[in-house]
Amino acid sequence: MGDEERKLGFLEKAVRLIPGYKGYKNKEERRDNDQLLRGQLVQKLDAVRIGLNEVINGLRGPAALAAAGDMDRLVKRLEQVTDEVRFAERGYRGWFDVHKVREEELDRLYEFDSGLAEDVALLETALGSLGEAARSGEPFTAHTGGMLDILFKFSGKMASRSNLLIDLERNRPMD
Repeated sequence: MGDEERKLGFLEKAVRLIPGYKGYKNKEERRDNDQLLRGQLVQKLDAVRIGLNEVINGLRGPAALAAAGDMDRLVKRLEQVTDEVRFAERGYRGWFDVHKVREEELDRLYEFDSGLAEDVALLETALGSLGEAARSGEPFTAHTGGMLDILFKFSGKMASRSNLLIDLERNRPMD
C-alpha cells in the first residue's frame, strides 16, 4: 500500500469513528480537531464505564461476589485510561511557535490517534460480550481479562503518544 493510500485509510477510519473529525492537515483546524478527537474518545470511554456499571448492577448472588474483584479492577483501570485521554497533551503547534511540526510527523500522530479510536471500538465490542455473558450466567472472567488487556495496551499507546508529542515539540522525527 502506498503512502497516499495509507494516509487516506487513516483519514477514512478517523472520519468514520469520530464525527466532525477532519485530521490535522489544516493548520487552523488542528487545535479543534485534536480536542474533538480526545473529547469523542472520552465520551465513548465514559459510555463504556456506564455500560460496565449497568452490568455490575445486574449481577446477583454468587456471580456478583465472584466478579467483584475483577470488575473493580476493570472500572478503576477504565477510569484511569479515561483520565489519560482527557488530560493528554494537545497534538498541534501554534502558528507562531519557533519549531514547526512537519506534515509527516502530523501524519504519524494522526495514524496513532486513529488507532486509539479503533481500540475504543474494540472495548465497546468487548463490553457487549461481557454483558451477554453476565446476562446468560456464563463465566465472564475471560471477558473482563480481555477488556483489561485492551485497556493496558491503550494506556501504553497513550504513553507512546505523549513521547511522540515530546519529540514533535523538540522537532525531532521519531524512528
